[in-house]
Amino acid sequence: MISKDKEKIKEIFEEVYANNVKSENLHGYGEMYTENALWIAPNVPDRVGISDIVEGFSEQIANSRIDPIFTAEEIEVIGDFGYVVGTSIATVSPKDGSPSKQVKFRALWLMKKDCDRWKINRQIWNNKPF
Repeated sequence: MISKDKEKIKEIFEEVYANNVKSENLHGYGEMYTENALWIAPNVPDRVGISDIVEGFSEQIANSRIDPIFTAEEIEVIGDFGYVVGTSIATVSPKDGSPSKQVKFRALWLMKKDCDRWKINRQIWNNKPF
């Protein structure tokens, strides 16, 4: 069972999250979080709860398109909780046509099984040099 849970967490980290960011899917983005999730993004105030997190994400994508590639490096599951540590390299393209740039992030997500679905309960990431 643990290997199945690890695979599901990896899928959320590497595929589901990236697809929701790239497609700017606000509804799908919000569905990935628990009701009392904590979103700790760099250089902006923390966000708590789904609607606040979706608002923060909406502000993040207001002026730029983000095309991320996530790679999970470590995943552990302990009962109904788990975590994933990984990296993301994203191409950020300003919507005003300015040149794109690549950014690298290091991420730590604490996951919680909610109604038999893995969701992000705590999420923190920071910018890293290449």
